Amino acid sequence: MLIYYIYSVLEAISYAIYTTVATISSIEQALINLMMSTFLFVLGIACHPVMVIPLMLGGYYILRNCLNRRTKAPRLQSSVDGDAGLNHGRST
Repeated sequence: MLIYYIYSVLEAISYAIYTTVATISSIEQALINLMMSTFLFVLGIACHPVMVIPLMLGGYYILRNCLNRRTKAPRLQSSVDGDAGLNHGRST
């Protein structure tokens, strides 16, 4: 009788552990599938042939603006003389 009781308790504990691990594994697989399908959906929208041309034009526009800003930055006339491009109190 005591052996049957111990066997039943161990069987219940084993079943509970197995059910918990199986549930966690199923949830993990469902989340991974959800993340993968969401990523592929967004990637399909972003890389759709209709969207490639606007993305390329937008990238060109941003790069052009960045390069134009850098060329308009004030520069010194000489790299040897640090104050060559500055006027100190002189009017020209």
